[in-house]
Amino acid sequence: MNDKPALIQHLERLAERDDRGALAALRRGLGKPPGTVPATFPHVAPFVPASAQGRPQEAAYYMVASLFAQHPEWQGAGDFGWTFRQLGDHPSAEARFRALLECDAQELHHHLRHAVSLAHSSKRRAPVSYTLLLKHALQWDHPARWVQRTWASSYWGEAPSLSTP
Repeated sequence: MNDKPALIQHLERLAERDDRGALAALRRGLGKPPGTVPATFPHVAPFVPASAQGRPQEAAYYMVASLFAQHPEWQGAGDFGWTFRQLGDHPSAEARFRALLECDAQELHHHLRHAVSLAHSSKRRAPVSYTLLLKHALQWDHPARWVQRTWASSYWGEAPSLSTP
């Protein structure tokens, strides 16, 4: 059973087919409030659940789709803290990561756009788990701030062991 959201499956198919037109349309959403660029509608609207339509959560679908088009390397094994950890000692990584963790849902698209750009332009081209990114973006404003704590643990926590017990 595939547990990926339909939107993420669609985005991966676009990248696998190298559908440059669709990816370019989705990139037009970068730097704009999520869900405000009509070129993105055909590639996102069919995949937004009815429960999110017209609600603040809808923006997360548009944001993640545009970010995917910016950096379509999705083989990430962990959350966004893990992605940032892959950047190693990049000079601006920690400062950008801290700013990201401190932002609210309305600022999230701005901070993630810069963070994904950093992942894309780094020497290591750190992949992103867009499935987790979407899930976490939908929960960004949770009162317990569990997403931010999870990402922080992945970034600053103990590195996973490469050996198997």
